[in-house]
Amino acid sequence: MQTKFVNEGQIKIDVPDPKFFQTKSGDYAPSLTSVFYNPKMEFCRDISVSVGRVLAKRLKMICACDPLAGVGVRGIRYAKEMEKVARVVVNDRSEEAFEMIKRNIKLNEVNHLIDARSADATVVLWENLGRCNFVDIDPFGSPAPFVDAACGALARRGMLALTATDTAPLSGTHARACLRRYAAMPLKTEYCHELGIRILIGFAQRIGAMHEIALTPVLSHATQHYFRVYMLGRKGAKRADNIMKKIGFISHCKTCMRRALTFGLVAELPRTCKCGDKLFHAGPLWLGELIDREFTREVTEDLSRMEFKLKHQELQLLNRCLEEAEGPPAYFEVNHLASHIKIHPLKIITFLSKIRNGGYFASRTHFSDTGFRTDAPMEEIIKNFRGA
Repeated sequence: MQTKFVNEGQIKIDVPDPKFFQTKSGDYAPSLTSVFYNPKMEFCRDISVSVGRVLAKRLKMICACDPLAGVGVRGIRYAKEMEKVARVVVNDRSEEAFEMIKRNIKLNEVNHLIDARSADATVVLWENLGRCNFVDIDPFGSPAPFVDAACGALARRGMLALTATDTAPLSGTHARACLRRYAAMPLKTEYCHELGIRILIGFAQRIGAMHEIALTPVLSHATQHYFRVYMLGRKGAKRADNIMKKIGFISHCKTCMRRALTFGLVAELPRTCKCGDKLFHAGPLWLGELIDREFTREVTEDLSRMEFKLKHQELQLLNRCLEEAEGPPAYFEVNHLASHIKIHPLKIITFLSKIRNGGYFASRTHFSDTGFRTDAPMEEIIKNFRGA
């Protein structure tokens, strides 16, 4: 296997040379080697480091676990760039990857902080039962098979971070796959990526509740080819019960674009919309906030003090997340709305200003450059859109 050295954040690592594994489309093919490093995920890892630093500041000291480590870049960055980290478990079951992890640990002089393992990810997680404050599940594909063990590894206070690259099933393209993996029905709508993230969160929360852990999202984003969610975990049956109360269904009307929320896993869902047409349902999924404003503000401030080549894009994403933090579920698309009422699309800034002047919440959304989030009723949205 050909390798090369790359710099990322504050570390230098030995990675497989991507020119040997790149496909005609420019993507990387992990199936061609048992060791995988994706440079496109540096964006995600930069934010993760800042999330970990904010978490460590709140908890005073943390133990982190990266059970699907590849070349070890994420876990090694946690050890090198987080000041208040006591231990980082870095694991990959591939012997080839494990050898590379050990080389990279030595290269970055973090041997004293890292427990390197080569075993099945779920085994490593269960071996660390209740010991980890920051469990980061970053697989190639769905995180669903690892969530139960990840919840088992969480300490009484901690964080579960999940990456999902199976965005097509979560967003409604392959509904049966979503049902198998997440026990939830997706829906193909203009805001399907938001529905996908809410399904992912709701699935993790239901698993967490089995462990009497309340998982509360503090930062969630859809970027490039993946979904990423960070959830604070707190032990306690009552806390878990309160989280479960905010799981339910979103009903969507394809005719008039109205959306309706139904809370509860066993609630009776409405069949018809106010306009008289059929409603389509997505869920069960998380109906609460995707972003905690204070936590995300701290992450943004931390990231702004760090020097990364992708910093501008990351800060742009986080600032948009801050803007929409307290908005309701299910955003709208300007172009979709314009097509629905048969007028030309309007400048989103002008339109949102009119909505806010009416006393309603209105913001852009990071999910789409032409998307907006508002708590205004449908009649008010259309009236302002026509008159903007």
